[in-house]
Amino acid sequence: MILNTRRNFFKQSFLGGAVLLFCNSSLYGAAEPLKTLTLVQEDLFPKAKELYVDTASYLLLILDHSRITASHKEFLRNGVQWLHEESLKLHGKLYYNLLEQERQEVLQEISEYGWGESWVDALLTYTMEALRSDAVYGVNKRDAAQRWLGFRAGLPRPKRAYL
Repeated sequence: MILNTRRNFFKQSFLGGAVLLFCNSSLYGAAEPLKTLTLVQEDLFPKAKELYVDTASYLLLILDHSRITASHKEFLRNGVQWLHEESLKLHGKLYYNLLEQERQEVLQEISEYGWGESWVDALLTYTMEALRSDAVYGVNKRDAAQRWLGFRAGLPRPKRAYL
């Protein structure tokens, strides 16, 4: 897991808090982005949770990775805000406070928009990457997802995480 040291824990906590405090939108601060992103990933592909794949940790790796552009990271974060705005418009509640069926309706609605289709595609892509990730990344510890997919990783397997 990426929060394996106290320093990393404090760094992630500070950065997440800073984003929430300094963003111009009050809705964004209330939305708890990682909680929402994790729930969306579970709603899009519930089998990941059954296979004990920690998609939230993988998403944190992505959001912290130097090769992922700042604009893409911002797009992922902004998507949370847009999702909540659509959720409020349709149901009067933030996305993570909705019932499962209502969340599916919101996802169906946003997928009709260009940004929504791209945002859902990105989250599904990262979910699929997490399913195929090596146990060394701490995301797919049991390799259950790889077995379920029939995926066979190449050799040699990594000895340390490269993300």
